[in-house]
Amino acid sequence: MKPRGVCSKQRIVYGIVTVSGKGQIAIPVDARRDLDIKAGDKLLVLKRKDEAGLVLIKLDKMDELMFLIQENEDFFKKLKGGDKK
Repeated sequence: MKPRGVCSKQRIVYGIVTVSGKGQIAIPVDARRDLDIKAGDKLLVLKRKDEAGLVLIKLDKMDELMFLIQENEDFFKKLKGGDKK
């Protein structure tokens, strides 16, 4: 249960995890609850540009982003350098 007066949308730190000998970590229960991560969910693992760590993104959210990019003609024009806005 979240403490009264605490906004979970602003929370960015959920605690500390330890990497096991098999390279596994456990996602803290508060993070799983707030982000609706359930057993069987697939997470995309990305390396941060600054190599400070990893970013985990739910695969279904990444699918939504890819669909939006796929449908956005301006995105591809900018990618090809055709739109200098």
